[in-house]
Amino acid sequence: MVKGLATKPARIGSDRTYLSKAREFLEGASMLLEKGKWSASAVLSVHAVISACDAVCVRFLQLRHGGADHMQAVELLNSLPLERSEIELKLKQARRVISLKNAAEYEDKLIKQSDAQEMYRDAERVVEWAEKRTC
Repeated sequence: MVKGLATKPARIGSDRTYLSKAREFLEGASMLLEKGKWSASAVLSVHAVISACDAVCVRFLQLRHGGADHMQAVELLNSLPLERSEIELKLKQARRVISLKNAAEYEDKLIKQSDAQEMYRDAERVVEWAEKRTC
């Protein structure tokens, strides 16, 4: 348990499952970008980031996020035993994506093309990092 964050224990090896989900969500986000489906692509970028964060946290902490506030999935990265500069960069990228989650899913507005593209780029960076850190 990490103080102040909702977590759940994870079985050893389940990092591969979360990484597989992250890759799949990212692939879907890419396909939807190509079709001009900005909001749907944004939602999948969000889920790619959440799954990538879960993969890395499971690998290093044997924990994953377990609450309703998805920003906490990102904040759990602060507990990783990695270089601070590396963590800060990934936190910045992941926070940018997650910060648009409600707009993409629930608000009475559409995601702009530029926002969807930026979310995808950041999600791609986070997933690539998770691949390097879990493999």
